[in-house]
Amino acid sequence: MLDGDDSEIKKIKQKFIDVTDGLKCLELREVRELSVKNNIEGNRILDALSLYKYGIKENPWNMIEKEKIQNAESIIKQRVMGQDEAVRKAVDVIKRAASGLSGLQHSSKDSKPRGILFLAGPTGTGKTELAKSIAELLFGDEKSCIRFDMSEYQQPHSDQKLLGAPPGYVGYESGGQLTNAVKERPFSILLFDEIEKAHPSILEKFLQILEDGRMTDGQGNTVYFSETIIIFTSNLGIYKTFSDQYGNVEKIPVVTPNNSYEEIKDLVSKGVKDYFLDLGRPELLNRIGNNNIIIFNFISDEAAKQIVKSQITKVIQSIYERTKISINLADDIFENYYYRLAVEARENGGRGIGNIVEERFINPVSRYICDNDIEENTSIKISVNENLSDIVIKVEG
Repeated sequence: MLDGDDSEIKKIKQKFIDVTDGLKCLELREVRELSVKNNIEGNRILDALSLYKYGIKENPWNMIEKEKIQNAESIIKQRVMGQDEAVRKAVDVIKRAASGLSGLQHSSKDSKPRGILFLAGPTGTGKTELAKSIAELLFGDEKSCIRFDMSEYQQPHSDQKLLGAPPGYVGYESGGQLTNAVKERPFSILLFDEIEKAHPSILEKFLQILEDGRMTDGQGNTVYFSETIIIFTSNLGIYKTFSDQYGNVEKIPVVTPNNSYEEIKDLVSKGVKDYFLDLGRPELLNRIGNNNIIIFNFISDEAAKQIVKSQITKVIQSIYERTKISINLADDIFENYYYRLAVEARENGGRGIGNIVEERFINPVSRYICDNDIEENTSIKISVNENLSDIVIKVEG
C-alpha cells in the first residue's frame, strides 16, 4: 500500500516502471510476493529488486561512506601515481555510479551497469591498479575486483567458457566463468584485461551486457550486471603489428615516452576507434561512451620516484608486521640510489620498478635476515655504499 500525496505516488510508480523494465510478468509477481513476505514498502522498490535479483535486503551501494566518495580522487592517487587526469576522469564515473546517476540519458538507465570504463595506454602504467583501488574504495576489498585475462578467450567458442555452454554441450553443468562470478559477487568491479585479445564473438555479448545490464547464461538463468562497474583495459594504439611471409610478427611502437601526453591521447584514441571500426562493431564503442575512454600516460621521472618510495615503504611495513624487525633507511638512500634505478626502469612501467624493488631491496634484505639469523625486535639500518652502486645493511645498536 502506498501512502503519500499524488505527486509522491506518481514518482514511485514511475520509478517502479524504470527499474522493472524488461522483467516478465512472472518475475514482477515474484518481486511483489517477496516484498509482501519481507515487509518491504512500495517506496523501497530498489530494495525489493535487490532482494529478488541478488538475495540481499540492503544494497551495498547505499552503505558506502559519503566521505570516501567525496575524497575518492586523493584516496586513489595514493595508489595510482602520475596519472592525475586518468584518475580524475575515473572519479567522475565513480561518483555517478555511487549516486545512481549513471546513464540517466538512456531509456534503460536503471538496468545498465553502474559504470563503464575503458582504460587504454602503455602497459604497466596503473590501469589494473586503478581497477583494484576502485574496488577497495567502494566495497572495502580488492577481491571485489574480478579479473578476466582476455587472452584466455581467443578461440571461436570462448564465449561458452565465459557465459556457459548451452544444454547438451560439454561444460553445461559448470556454468560460465563470468556469469558464475557475478552470481557470487553481484556488487563488484569486473575487469576485462586486454579486451582486444578476446574473440569477436565475446565482444558481441558485451553489447547486451552494456545495454541491458543482464545476460542469460547457458543454463537459462538471468544474471544481472546492473550493480557492477565494468572496466576494460587495452594496449590498442600503442603498437602496430606486422607479419612477414614466414608468419613472424613484429611490433613497432606507435607511441613512446618521447611523445607528449596530448599526442599519446590522440594516437591511442585513434587506435581504439580504428579497432572497433575494423571489427564492424562501432556500436560497442558507442555503448562504452567516448567520455569513458581514459588514456594513461607513460610513467614520468617524478612518478617513478613516487612509486619506488611507496613500494619500499610498504615492504618495510610488511616486514615489520611479519617479523617484528625494524628497518631504518639512511636519509640519502632514495636520492642517491633508488630514485636513479626507478627512473632507469620506468620505460618498463610499474612492473619494471617493482622488479627493481624486489632485486635491489627485498632480495638483499631477505638474504641478510636469513644469513645472519636476525631475530624479532632487532633494528637494522640500510644505507648506500660510497660509490652509490649497492646498499649496505647493518644491525643498529
